[in-house]
Amino acid sequence: MGNKLDLKLKVTFAVIMLLAAINVSAANKKATIYAFGFSASFNDSIVYFTDIQQIDNATIESKSKFLLNRAEYADQFRDYFNSIGLEHRTCIISYGLTLKDAEKKLVKLRKRYSKGGHYKIKYLAGNDFKFRVISHEELATELPIPKIDENKKKEKKLPEGNRPVADDSE
Repeated sequence: MGNKLDLKLKVTFAVIMLLAAINVSAANKKATIYAFGFSASFNDSIVYFTDIQQIDNATIESKSKFLLNRAEYADQFRDYFNSIGLEHRTCIISYGLTLKDAEKKLVKLRKRYSKGGHYKIKYLAGNDFKFRVISHEELATELPIPKIDENKKKEKKLPEGNRPVADDSE
């Protein structure tokens, strides 16, 4: 009797773990997005827009539709400007799950920067700059592991009265 109950518990636990694993993997999904880049600088009045680009197999969060690795896409755009000698630019990526959504966002941002004539708008075609797909797995392998200074770690753990005192008697 005890063996049957034990077996049922193990099977139930295994099923729960399997369902949890499936649920976790379903949190992110691959999707086609339509994205454009925008770049501005505090040092000049020129702003740059890319064409809307189709990015296949981008990783998005299923429920919120949030694009994972957004910072890495913006970094690609920033690296492009650094390579042509335009450093210290603020770069963003904006996207939509449909071409229509991306176009609306592009038009809205373009209007904001074309009002008043304060900014000069330049456009980058797809042959000038193209976003490269970043996988969620690729990001996990690229993150640096922070180094912990063991001496500082030990100093913080010592109580106030037990800390070494510098001897100035020599």
